[in-house]
Amino acid sequence: MKKLFTLALLGIAASSNAQYNSENLTIREDTVTQFTYKNLRLFPIYANETFMNAHKDLGKYISLQKALEQKKVAITETGSNSNSNEYNSGAQVNTLFIENTSTDTIFLMAGEIVKGGQQDRVLAQDMFLPPKSGKKDISVFCVEHGRWSYTNESEKAGKTFYGYSKVTSNDIRKTAIVDKSQQGVWNKVADVTEKNDASSGTGTYTTLDTSKKYNNELKGYTDFFKAAIKSQSNVIGVVACSGDKVIGCDMFATSVMFSEHLDGLLNAYATEAMTNGSSAKAEYKTVQAYLDNILSDESKQEEKVKQNGTLLKSKDKKLHMATF
Repeated sequence: MKKLFTLALLGIAASSNAQYNSENLTIREDTVTQFTYKNLRLFPIYANETFMNAHKDLGKYISLQKALEQKKVAITETGSNSNSNEYNSGAQVNTLFIENTSTDTIFLMAGEIVKGGQQDRVLAQDMFLPPKSGKKDISVFCVEHGRWSYTNESEKAGKTFYGYSKVTSNDIRKTAIVDKSQQGVWNKVADVTEKNDASSGTGTYTTLDTSKKYNNELKGYTDFFKAAIKSQSNVIGVVACSGDKVIGCDMFATSVMFSEHLDGLLNAYATEAMTNGSSAKAEYKTVQAYLDNILSDESKQEEKVKQNGTLLKSKDKKLHMATF
């Protein structure tokens, strides 16, 4: 009995030691691992073997982008009356139905944009959808101020969203997730599109997808950081900086989950740096202090993260944390 009790205590200790804390997750002070391109500097977050082993048996997840491309998920409006005054009250604008029609588990990240419906939307919460989930509500915000209609009869018949855009700038992620302000999101969308010389008749964020100037500049950022981070191992997240300030942090339970969402995160951070940033010069001590605030006290971690970010858990495992 004593031996069993001791083993149980060891199991509890191992579980505790495998969490998101300063012992398991670190950044490095050497400049070789502080990757900088123009207005953006990224500090990779490295996980030790304890953390990696504790999360290695997590189930596999596919991204929203892949799920949409493979037609494994259906996203629809919550109402069908395009002339309804519910638009003005926000009753339909800020909620969608989402359904996993496949046998895979789908991970959705706040900040991702879906195109179609009566207006393009940005997801305002993290979510994972189990296989054959049935319809679930998901919180969203409009990123297309000037449209409230379907673009063709096929979409109207199914009230559907047809595609995936990208992850919004980090400032818009914060406005949707933390501030939860529709007007704030519209203001930020207008700011980003104007500053990046991308405009459309409906004022949609997704007009950036077709802006040659924006995409050429973005490609410089994404190509540089993808190559830099690919050369590292056991990376489960990053702290992003522009000028001398931290603009955000994302951490995942596994390096695979991080890698699958790296493109989207680079879009978010680079767009923010291109739009509102300045030459990157944040120092290690600034970033370490920021990370310590999240990792140093696990008893207050969830409270801190939810005050200025988002956290998604599956049972007792934290799958994703983002702070701004």
